[in-house]
Amino acid sequence: MDEGYGTDPNLVTPDAPWPGGLNDQQKKLVAVLGDIILPGTDEYPAPSAVGIVKFFDEWLGAPYRTQQKDKVTITTGLAMVDQASQQQFGLDFVDLNGSQQRVVVDQIASTTAADRSFFVRFRSLLLNGYYTTDIGFKAIGYIGNVPLHEFPGVPPETQRIIDDELRKLGL
Repeated sequence: MDEGYGTDPNLVTPDAPWPGGLNDQQKKLVAVLGDIILPGTDEYPAPSAVGIVKFFDEWLGAPYRTQQKDKVTITTGLAMVDQASQQQFGLDFVDLNGSQQRVVVDQIASTTAADRSFFVRFRSLLLNGYYTTDIGFKAIGYIGNVPLHEFPGVPPETQRIIDDELRKLGL
């Protein structure tokens, strides 16, 4: 009988029961690349300051199919970023200055090949990871599941849309 990969993590305790999916160089690259794609502001810190590297490390270390597929895409892409940096500037991406890093990112983001699939997935994971932190919730105005003194109901415009869609479905 197949033992599987174990149980899901205890979401109350923020540590996953599996090893991370990134080495130290990849973690540095994730931090720098994440901060370029989603720079911090005076009000909201950059992704590296809110734990995005830990998010990526745990996500890519998870034993699930989606995460294992993402691990291949992301780690291959990170290697490609360093390779492009080496070819263009003779240095690893994390050792480039800010303007050189943006040149490499712009080049990758504008391509249509596999390079772009890395960038699209990296950006998606970055935004999902960032905007599910307490800081990210604050940035988008999400207050979560909080008790209300009263429920004002569905706004009339929204109710019309719901009713129209239900009619189209014959319900």
